[in-house]
Parts: sequence; C-alpha cells; structure tokens
Amino acid sequence: MTTFRFKPIVLAIAAQSLILALPANAQVEEAAKEKPKKYSRALEEVVVTAQKREENANDVPISIQAFSPGQLAAFGVQNTTDLMKITPGLDMGTQAGDFTSVFMRGIGSEAWLSSDPSVATYVDGVYYPFSPSVAQNLKGVERVEVLKGPQGTLFGRNAVGGAINVILKKPDFEDTWTEISVSASQAENRDIYEFGMFVNVPLTDNFAMNFASTFQQDDKIYTDDSTINGKPVPADKLFGGRVMLRWQISDRVDTRLTLQGAKRDGTSTLAANINPTPLGTAVGIDGVDGNNYKVDPDLPIFGHLQSFVISSQTDWFFDSFDMKLLLSHQAHSNPYNYDYDGTSVPGASFVVHRHEADIDEAEIQFLSNEGTPFSDWLTLTGGAFYFKNEQGFDPVELTVGGLDPTNLSSIGLTLPPAIEDLLSSITEPLLGGVKTPVYALSNIGLVETESWSVFLQATANITEWMSLTLGGRYQNEERGVAQSETSVRLLNGTQIPLVKWTEARDENNNPHPLSDVTKGFTPKISLDFTPLDDGTLFYISFQEAVKAHSYNAFAFYLAPAYVEAEETTAYEIGLKTTLFDDTVQLNLAAFRYEIENLQTQSISLTNGGALSLDTAGSSESVGWEFDIKADIFPSIFGNLVGTINGTFLDATYTDYVDGAGHDPVTGIFT
Repeated sequence: MTTFRFKPIVLAIAAQSLILALPANAQVEEAAKEKPKKYSRALEEVVVTAQKREENANDVPISIQAFSPGQLAAFGVQNTTDLMKITPGLDMGTQAGDFTSVFMRGIGSEAWLSSDPSVATYVDGVYYPFSPSVAQNLKGVERVEVLKGPQGTLFGRNAVGGAINVILKKPDFEDTWTEISVSASQAENRDIYEFGMFVNVPLTDNFAMNFASTFQQDDKIYTDDSTINGKPVPADKLFGGRVMLRWQISDRVDTRLTLQGAKRDGTSTLAANINPTPLGTAVGIDGVDGNNYKVDPDLPIFGHLQSFVISSQTDWFFDSFDMKLLLSHQAHSNPYNYDYDGTSVPGASFVVHRHEADIDEAEIQFLSNEGTPFSDWLTLTGGAFYFKNEQGFDPVELTVGGLDPTNLSSIGLTLPPAIEDLLSSITEPLLGGVKTPVYALSNIGLVETESWSVFLQATANITEWMSLTLGGRYQNEERGVAQSETSVRLLNGTQIPLVKWTEARDENNNPHPLSDVTKGFTPKISLDFTPLDDGTLFYISFQEAVKAHSYNAFAFYLAPAYVEAEETTAYEIGLKTTLFDDTVQLNLAAFRYEIENLQTQSISLTNGGALSLDTAGSSESVGWEFDIKADIFPSIFGNLVGTINGTFLDATYTDYVDGAGHDPVTGIFT
C-alpha cells in the first residue's frame, strides 16, 4: 500500500486579541456592584439548535462552537469566512469565481464547479449547496453554530465534514429599533469600506418585520499601475438585503417568510502568478511582477454573482409534539471569466457566460415536547427532507488565441486523436492555413439532482448522569448529467457542433451511465456523561455519513467523469467544562475519520476540460483540538476576555492508486 500525505501535520494556534468591552451605561455599572460576577460577551451561554431543538451549547454532546451576536462583535467577525479566525479546525477561503472552499478538520473540497461542498452551510434552515453563495454576511443574526465532524443524521446531505448553521433574528413584536455599523480599513494599495444596517418594526401585536442590508467595497491590493485589458483594476462591490415577515397566528402557530438577495460585482478571478512553472515562463508569465502585486491580463476580467432566496418556516405547537415545516427556493447566477496565462498577450482564457443553480427544498420535522409520552427520560427528533437541483454551465468557453489548434500539445493539452482530427478538419479549411487563430471550445454542462431522506434520533436518559443517543438517516439520491455537449466557435462567429456525450466514464475510463443513484442508511451512536457536580460533560460518539456520487459534466473533449459516493466513518471523544467559578470555559476533543472514495477536484486543462474530478481510494484524518476562553481579572475589568484555541491535524491518503495532480516542475496535470 502506498501512502501519500496530502496535508502536513498542522498545529494551528489562534491566540485572539484581548477584548475590552466597557459597560454601556451607569445602570450596568450599578448592577455590577450588586453582583460580583460580571457579564462577559465572550463567555455568555449560547442556546443552539445543533440537534434541531433549543439546548445550551455546553450541554450538547457534539463538538460545536456557537457564537451570539455579542461574541461575533467582540471577535470582529462580520461574515462566515471570518469564522475560521476563532474556530479551531475550520479553514475557509474564496477561490477564482467567488467559489468558497470550506475545510473542517481536514475534510473539504478545493473546487466545486460541478459538485457539492463537503461542509454543509445552512441559513435559517435553508441548505446552500451552491458554493459561490456559501459566504454569508452576518448582519442581523441570532447566532452562528459551527458543528464539527459528520452530521449525517440530522443535517444529512453531504455534511461529511461538518456544518455551519446560521440562525437569523426573528422579527420582534415589542420594540422598534435600528442597528447601524460602519467600518473602514486602509493599508498600502488596499482600502476596504463596509456599511450594515438592521431594522426591526412591529406592525401589530402579532405581526412584525425586520430588514437587514449590507454594502462592502474592496479596492484590492494590486499596484496602482496594474491594469485589466489596459484599464485600471476596479473595486469589488457587494450589495445584500433581506426582509423577514413574521405572523404569530395563535399561541400554537408561528410562521415566517424571508426574502433575501445579494449581488457582487468585481474581478473575482484576478490573481498574480508568483511562481510560474517552466510552461508558464514559456508563455510569458513574470513571477517578479506577481510577487510585487502587479497584474496586466489582456482579458477584461469580470465576476457578477447574484443570488435570490425565498423561504418560509411554520411552527406548530401541539400538546404531545411540535412540528416544523420549511420550504425554500433558490436562484443563483455566477458568470465570470478567467485568464489562464495572466499576461497581456492573448493566450488561453476561460469564460463562463452562464453558471446557474435552481434549487428547491422542503423539510418537515417532528420534535417531542413535555407532553410527549415518556418525555421525562426520552427525547425524539425525526423528519423528512426533499431536495431538487439543476446547476451547471450553459455555456462555458475555453478560448485559445495565438495557438495552433492542430498542435495543442505545445501547451501541454493533448486531445484524443478523434477530437483533434475533427477540430483540424473544421478549422483548417475555414482559416486558410492560418496557424494562429482565435477560436473557442464551447461546452454546456448541466447536472441535475433529486434527493429524499428520512431521519430519526432518540436520546434516552439511562441515569441522572448518563444518556444514550441513537440515530439514523436513510437517503436516496439520484444524480446525473442533464446535458453535456461541445462545439467550436471560430473567429468569424461560426458555431460548429463537435460532440454530444451520451455516456460518462468512470475512474478507469470505462463507460458509465449518465445517471446513478446513491442510497443507504447511516447510523449514529453516542454516550454522554455528567458525573461531576460542576456539570462537566464527557461524551463519546460514532457516526457514519455519505457524500453522494457526482459527475463532471463540464467536459470539452472527454466524456463526463463519474466519481463514486464518498463514505465517512467518524469516532470522537470530548469534554466540556467551566473552571474557577465559571470564569474559564474549556472544550477538548479528539477524533479519527476514516474516508472511502474521497472525492478530489483540481483545475486542469488536460483531463477533459477545465476541471479534473477524481476519487482517492481511502484516507484518514486524526487529531485533537482545544478551545479556552477566560475572563481576565473579572473583578477589575469585567469584560476583558482572552481566548486561545488550536487544532492538531494529521491527514493522509492511505490508498491512492495513480494519484492525479500538477507536476511541480512543468505545471502539467498528470
């Protein structure tokens, strides 16, 4: 067995700045004198819904970090990508085209052009699988929960690495208030400006609304003499807004309707090549300019991300159980382009005219309450989830200028002989023997998904200090290629069909149907103990989760690639406690993940298109983490809090036959 290490051992220690928040007014100061224990924004208790019901975060036998609005403000967190600054084991970032990559404890995906993230993101119960829309502004939130490890039972679909759960503030029937935030940061060659607003308006004693909006401008970090297609580099701008309506029909029925949208304009794919390969050097990429943040691509770089989401949530409170119904529709659009060579000389470019996702979801939940039989020792949570999605590119173009279409091997791109001969037979007569044309390969690649699942979790109090949780989820997901076809567009505008794919290919390049089904049952078992008088929680858990099979419908000259379902088995042990008269909060966890058929992706021109989708045989991730928050001299400062956290991670490929990747010398994908 050959072992490949795909992520080095990491000890990530995040020592946060000490935070000083003075009491707001004299009344708070007076209250502090009467009660020695001071209120701390960083150590306050947070109620979470990590198990689909409200519980104190310190009482939930899951590795979870939850943040209230006060804590987010104290730590300077303004959007979901900022969460990695205060969450050990979480790594978030944006890639070309506004794609947000999320890794939790080493589990994640680098590129999600045609498949789903491995860490699920939820906003008020709505699952966001379209990765450009995963990054969310946190204006007007009630709390944010980061759930670590597989969440296959209650969160289900593709939550193999964990889940980020954003809970929005509900409209309040009592008071009208407005919150406004303004921030600016300036550095050499880069200015960032942000404005946010949240307004709550009660309309009647049982009907209210709230409104949240945000604006951000990022002037980038490139030098003043950098250009795009000969023009100055423009700023990235983000606009977002949300309206929520709430109607409390009766004491037993509460319903909400939410409409939200966002628009981001800028140059999301603009990047400086700081370490060009010999191939990059041959086409004129200058690493010196890149290291000095100077860029001058010939392509007019753009990125226009738009999203619209409408959702509703209705809660019913019956005598013997509670019920919740969530419905949503999402429409996302993310056209952009990418200059592969990054130079002022026409070369290879990647233009996405339409990259869209159309998503429908429905979920029903049943939760036991105090009136449920045996509720004194048994807690039940169950339900069903439905998901339908079509997303992809319609079309995307790979444009090549200054290159001979009959000799693409000069840039490391080797087409199948049949496609190369067909391309030559088309271009040579039309171009009259000219060997430096401008032409484009055009591809339509759409993937459609329909999934349903049912789930149930039961927690039984075996003794006063020990509980057993059993859960499981059955999922049936059909996923396939709705359309995948390639054509060529010549300089004179002529569009000529090349191929329409009627079958896919597996990892061994054998034929595979354009549609397949992933189905099965994933269990969960956990034990938690509170044997000490101070309420210290110990827990141990076992869980399985599945990320469904996928297709790379984005295929120019090879059939769409099929990859098998990714299966994760997770083991974890941990504790949660407070020390020194509740002035210190300590969370510890150790974990081991065993993954079969790890889905891997990378950007490549040499494996069918602009994306390579592959499957590693198996891998594992082992590690431990800690999170400590402490009041610093609470009798003197009150709200001075220090925090330190970290993750030790050792993640390896344990079996990866014919591992694919970019040659470190030539830069060619092999």
